[in-house]
Amino acid sequence: MLQAISNASAIFIAPSNPYLSVDPILAVPGLKAALRTARARVIAVSPIVGGNAVKGPTAKLMQEFGLSVTNQAIAEHYADVLDGLLIDESDAAPRSDIDVSSSRTLMKSDDDRRRVAQAALALAERVGKA
Repeated sequence: MLQAISNASAIFIAPSNPYLSVDPILAVPGLKAALRTARARVIAVSPIVGGNAVKGPTAKLMQEFGLSVTNQAIAEHYADVLDGLLIDESDAAPRSDIDVSSSRTLMKSDDDRRRVAQAALALAERVGKA
């Protein structure tokens, strides 16, 4: 996995639950360090659409952690690894050093998935690594 990161031109974090789904992956020894030093741009698609989590316990967990269910909280959660964050066009952009782009991110069809993938790729092409 770490070899793949070093060879990638872009890395995407799916719009999944940051706490239950993504954090265990990011906890793999060496993974966060590899993401921070990779030449690849690291882009996340926010799991927040219209101020709500699309499905699952994300919103409930965020509230239990004392966080607002916003892209601001998502950006802060991933701040140490992200170069860009794709948010739904209905949501406010976070105040962050992370580059932000918006699109309709709710995915119900193959066309929706293509649209989100294209928007994430466009964001990855636009942002640069420091």
